[in-house]
Amino acid sequence: MRRGSVVRVSVLVSTLLGGICVGSVLAQNDAPQGKQAFSDAGCVMCHGPSARGADGPSLIPMERDYPDFKSIVREGIGEMPGQDEDNVLDEQIVLIYEFVLSMSQSSQRR
Repeated sequence: MRRGSVVRVSVLVSTLLGGICVGSVLAQNDAPQGKQAFSDAGCVMCHGPSARGADGPSLIPMERDYPDFKSIVREGIGEMPGQDEDNVLDEQIVLIYEFVLSMSQSSQRR
């Protein structure tokens, strides 16, 4: 490999790794907002403060994709009633989903 190619590959790898690190930091910074949204939306009442279940089921590990998760929040499932936009904003659902995913990922690292 020529020197110019090595430099380009090094810059590309550094850029990709930097993006991964920034994404990780951003996800960690969003965790408190997600936890707050989880609480504000009333999820803690049934799923517990760490989403591991209480009267309702554990959400950890989260095995659903976002569209399915959002559909359940909006339409309900089992004993869980659906939540309309007046009760839970779409932005809150995104934060809640990211929070539950982060809790799922941290429990898998243990």
